[in-house]
Amino acid sequence: MSRPTLTAIPARRTAALLATATTTFGLLAGASPAHAASAVQIAGPAGPVPANTPYTVTIDVPNTNPMPNANATMVNVTLSGAAATVTSAKASSQIWDCNFSAGSSGMCWNLANQATPSSLTLTVLPTAAGTVTTLADARNDMNQAVGSDTLNTQVEAPAPVVTGLAPDHGPQAGGTTVTLTGSHLTGATAVSFGSTAATSFTVDSDTRITATVPAASTAGTVDVTVTTPAGTSAAGKYTYEAPAPVVTGLAPDHGPLGGGTTVTLTGSHLTGATAVSFGSTAATSFTVDSDTRITATVPAGSAPGAVDVTVTTPAGTGAAGKYTYQDPATTGSYVFSQTSDPTSGSTVKTGDKVTYTVTVAQKGADEVKGATVTDDLSKVLDDAAYNGDAKATSGTAEVKDGKLTWTGDLPVGGSATVTYSVTVNGNGDHQLHTAVTTPDDKRGTCDTEKGCATDHTVQAASTPSPTPTPTDGGQTPGTPVPGPSTTEGSSTPSTPWTSPDTQAPAASAPSQASGVLASTGTTAFTTAATSGALLVLGGLTIALSRRRRRHG
Repeated sequence: MSRPTLTAIPARRTAALLATATTTFGLLAGASPAHAASAVQIAGPAGPVPANTPYTVTIDVPNTNPMPNANATMVNVTLSGAAATVTSAKASSQIWDCNFSAGSSGMCWNLANQATPSSLTLTVLPTAAGTVTTLADARNDMNQAVGSDTLNTQVEAPAPVVTGLAPDHGPQAGGTTVTLTGSHLTGATAVSFGSTAATSFTVDSDTRITATVPAASTAGTVDVTVTTPAGTSAAGKYTYEAPAPVVTGLAPDHGPLGGGTTVTLTGSHLTGATAVSFGSTAATSFTVDSDTRITATVPAGSAPGAVDVTVTTPAGTGAAGKYTYQDPATTGSYVFSQTSDPTSGSTVKTGDKVTYTVTVAQKGADEVKGATVTDDLSKVLDDAAYNGDAKATSGTAEVKDGKLTWTGDLPVGGSATVTYSVTVNGNGDHQLHTAVTTPDDKRGTCDTEKGCATDHTVQAASTPSPTPTPTDGGQTPGTPVPGPSTTEGSSTPSTPWTSPDTQAPAASAPSQASGVLASTGTTAFTTAATSGALLVLGGLTIALSRRRRRHG
């Protein structure tokens, strides 16, 4: 049986109530029964009890007073102060019933309207921090107050409850914004990731906190907690991830198609690298030297060109730049030069030996495959003969069809020397000239400081002077003078005269008048002068001969 209000009075009690009540108008005079403290007694925890944790309140209604009007047939209960509700109520006696549908207030009464004893048990749920006051007001069958009691229970703020953490992972460097959801988060004093406090946090509501993750010294998983005055709650686990690798340097960034080049990758967060790749091909080998350096051996490429280089760690993959596989025919560069013995610019003569030296040297950071140089001997072999002695310190050298050709490979810092010689015969234009070049002009260049050509002058061979032709009827020089071939009494034949100058006239001598020889630095005689001299000489010879016979 329920009643609409806490103060409703059964109809059968009305007469008795009126008979004993005292009105303010003095129409009726009567005294209410004295208050009996023993009519109701309340017991329960004084606290502190945590919010959201139910506790039990017991109200004892002994109804043992010998004065019937001092016993209770109804008990009104009211909760005040901190928020709390009565979640259940029951009486030890079956003739008592309770109604607490209002939550924070209600009543229990005797169904027979008789003052029978009973014990009332209430379950109270506090939902906020503070003091919950429970008031029990006992009344008799005429709705007169016959006693009351009060219980004050101290309630602590509810411990935080965290049910969500998102995201639950991020970089070791921190800085990630995470959201914690749950309940009783108001008044939070700390949010921690492991033993480190959040960089900052904001209590958005009683069910939500926004926090900034602090940095961690190492990668791994830590507990996350939220602390309020009511306690600390686990919020789950947060995983610090090692930072993804960052590669800032790759050297060298190119090499031969066949691979084998050792490259150095520099950057950060390289520790724990599991792979280094050139395009889709794994490095032949690699070593993690430190958190900032990896040394790797380049694998062979499938075709010339650039490919992406990457480094992979458990935290991710970082781009290292591009590596260019070079075509062997265009890789590297080199310089060449030529010297000679005797040195270029000197004069040589028939029978001399001239030795030529061609030097080819690698230049730059890359090795050279298939370097080639040629030496044109066409302007040497017209005045000299090749001695068939070409040789090279590396590569291959040969002389064919008037041209020296050398081909070979040059490692970084390497060089090759080619030597050959000729013997001068002076059959040509009296000039020896060489010039070293290369058909590989994209990679090979002349060493201009040392020079790539040589020149020699061949001294002309000695030749007789031309014999003058008589123009005056005289005899040609060098022929016997007309007359006896020998002097009388003498066995010595007369000797013909020849020109003392056996060298050919200089090519640069100016033209002379007819009958005059070109100047050679020696006096030349005309035909008439020569004939006269011979006649005088012949006459002197005859005279001397006769004189000798006369004195004989």
